[in-house]
Amino acid sequence: MKKIILLGVVLLLASAAQAALAQSKLPRAEVFGGFSYLPAGKADFPRDNSYGFQCSITGNLNRWFGIVGDFGGQYRTSTDLGLGYPGLTARTSVYEYLVGPRFSIRRERYTVFFHGLVGGSKGNSGLAGFSDSGYTLAGGGGLDIHVNNRIAIRAIQLDYIASFVDILEDNARLGFGVVIKLGGPKQ
Repeated sequence: MKKIILLGVVLLLASAAQAALAQSKLPRAEVFGGFSYLPAGKADFPRDNSYGFQCSITGNLNRWFGIVGDFGGQYRTSTDLGLGYPGLTARTSVYEYLVGPRFSIRRERYTVFFHGLVGGSKGNSGLAGFSDSGYTLAGGGGLDIHVNNRIAIRAIQLDYIASFVDILEDNARLGFGVVIKLGGPKQ
């Protein structure tokens, strides 16, 4: 797992260096931060629908291709766990750390993007036997609406997440927030 993350960081740095040499109006990097919602499925016991943060950094190699590192964390406290678990409280936390290629369609007022991500995730419920970590795959995309040359609003990012972590097996993650564009010439 550490090798995958290290490879992702190296690719991200290489892409930022390549973009620095290019003479275009494209930002070398885009940093996103915002809100995240992770609904729970029946297999995600004892986790309920969770809320938290999502952030990413993308190094752009050209107008349509970049490398993204994506991180998220969602949290929830559940007191009604159902039959067989009376009086127990689960304080769940789920973290995703992913890296992969991003493909963008850039227009003057908006950017649509798609990505495929690999990495890992970790889930903890605060209850014995309900914590796990493992490999994770994600695929999805989103829409950024440009405010100006340096700021965009991520109107939506929707990712399908498949993992080998019991508390996060088969989910969709929804995020939105602000994108800061770094580098590149001023327009």
